[in-house]
Amino acid sequence: MAEFKHLFSPINIGSLTIRNRIVSTPHHPGLTDPDGLPGEREIAYWVGKAKGGIGLIQSHVHGIHDSIEGMGDVFAQPQAVEKFRRATEAIHEHGAAFIGQLWHPGAQGSGVFSSPWAPSRVPQPSSWKMPHEMTIDEINEVIAGYARGASVLQEAGVDGAEIHGAHGYLITQFLSPLSNTRDDEFGGDLERRLNFPIKIMEAIRAEVGKAWPVGMRISGDEMAEGGYTSDDFSRMVPMLTAGDQLDYLSVSTGIYRSMDTIIAPMYYPNGAFVYLAALAKEHLDIPVMCIGRINDPVMAEQILEDRQADLVGMTRANICDPELPNKAREGRLDEIRHCLGCNEACWGHVMNGMSISCAINPIIGREQAWGDIPRSTNPRRVVVIGGGPAGCEAARVSAQAGHNVILFESQAELGGQTLIAAKGPGRVDFVEVGRYFTIELNRLGVDVRLNTRADVDAILGLEPDAIIVATGGTPHVPDHVDGIDGPNVVQAWDVFNGTASVGQRVVVLDDEHHVQGLNVAEMLASEGKDVELVTREFEVGAHIEPNTRMATLRRVNDLNVSLKPTTWAREIGPDYIILEHFYSLREERKEVDTVVLACNIDPESWLYDALSARHSNVQMAGDCGGARRLELATFEGHLAARKLEGAVDMAPLMTLRLR
Repeated sequence: MAEFKHLFSPINIGSLTIRNRIVSTPHHPGLTDPDGLPGEREIAYWVGKAKGGIGLIQSHVHGIHDSIEGMGDVFAQPQAVEKFRRATEAIHEHGAAFIGQLWHPGAQGSGVFSSPWAPSRVPQPSSWKMPHEMTIDEINEVIAGYARGASVLQEAGVDGAEIHGAHGYLITQFLSPLSNTRDDEFGGDLERRLNFPIKIMEAIRAEVGKAWPVGMRISGDEMAEGGYTSDDFSRMVPMLTAGDQLDYLSVSTGIYRSMDTIIAPMYYPNGAFVYLAALAKEHLDIPVMCIGRINDPVMAEQILEDRQADLVGMTRANICDPELPNKAREGRLDEIRHCLGCNEACWGHVMNGMSISCAINPIIGREQAWGDIPRSTNPRRVVVIGGGPAGCEAARVSAQAGHNVILFESQAELGGQTLIAAKGPGRVDFVEVGRYFTIELNRLGVDVRLNTRADVDAILGLEPDAIIVATGGTPHVPDHVDGIDGPNVVQAWDVFNGTASVGQRVVVLDDEHHVQGLNVAEMLASEGKDVELVTREFEVGAHIEPNTRMATLRRVNDLNVSLKPTTWAREIGPDYIILEHFYSLREERKEVDTVVLACNIDPESWLYDALSARHSNVQMAGDCGGARRLELATFEGHLAARKLEGAVDMAPLMTLRLR
């Protein structure tokens, strides 16, 4: 059993003692009340983490000035103290510490109705709108706003405040030569660019005193041409902390121009940016926090043992499995549901104006409505057909509720389509889905029957009380394309599985608009093939969350894959393809050896139809009801198991954002 001598040792941040080194770093779950302050949904989300044994929970961003369009100064509201107090008390009840974050987006504000404030007139990627260059008086106003925000948090009993100085927001804009072109006390050389955050720290200390913990989050490298580098950061750290105003430093990375590094998708190795925290630690005596796809407590322990950091941000790991700290501390490492780094339902949701969830843990974001899985008062025999994410989650939840569960899977292992996805370049983390469910279903006593194709009579012969059909689907073949059934047309699934023969000249027809098409294009291009990807959408990868999309596009561009949006195939011949552009209606004939289809799913619903005709309690989940992303398939499996106890009120389960 792994020993965690460091990970579960307490640490002091100023006057605050934290029970262990695991941190949920700031991230917006989209669960706030309409006033932008903590409400019951968000508190339930944080309490789930506290119950799971985490050491420190940090809030998401909270605006400190009325110049922030769409949020304003949330601390100016009379209810702010009481709402933060309720959140703090709820978190403290379960032993975790709580720190609130102070934030101004600067030029990365929305800029819909007004020009966002910034150090200089340099547009940022969030809107590319020309910002308003702040006057000295406005700079002082904003500095005072940070101090007021810290004062409210202190009055509410929050354990400390974090100044958000990372990710290209206002403080980063002052620090960066990319966005700060001023030639006054707040711009020019590095020392003057540091004046803004230093004055913020001084103002906060004047308001809250020296004893109350204050930290800062900062990017250790902007990862963008013209921005500051890790070498600049090494020079910056001693200057930033010279006044002993900070109790800790949280080292992140990136700005919006390099957004894929901020919340790194699975293409990045685990712990990719820990080295930046290690750079800071060389100069500091205060605790240093690291981040960067750290989803394994064993890795976290090694980081601490190697003295690369003092605290470890395991944010998405803790979203995916809030019980991770408890499981690790108790030696139940195999039971941990490891984050995939897919970003589908965490960051992807928030970027689409929805509340947070997790692609493989549907309870996340729904803690208030669902909470723990209750034991059934009427245990039944449940048969689940299909061992993909939907079927496995249905079996897991049913078994945890106390039902007697049998699961049929036609293949040799669990995981469904995630087994195929894991064969694509940079996507191996998808093997975690099958690994987790294999161990968990065995632990819960589910009768898993692999290599077994279920039929109606065999299922009904088991005399089940309830049946959940999660039989998935098969790759779709688009209509209205002459020659689409030709011998030189293959499915992306077969390419990933190594069962398709692919020539030198390849066109990928991407009608899924997610990662599949780009990933198969990358695989083939990395083998030296000439690849063009064609999609009907306005842009390639239109349905991918932005961080994964940025990283994916960078990878295919590095391999010279040609990308052609708003275009589709009219005809496929033995050695050619005819493409048509949607707007010009111009046709293009290309010589091609192989056409690869990367499309959605046709549901395999015949078994559901047959069983429904002969049994009164049959549900479906996942792709057998229509093409689903991983998140929705898992959610439907979970929901089907919950419905075994009766009707489920769907309203509180919807991941719609209130603000």
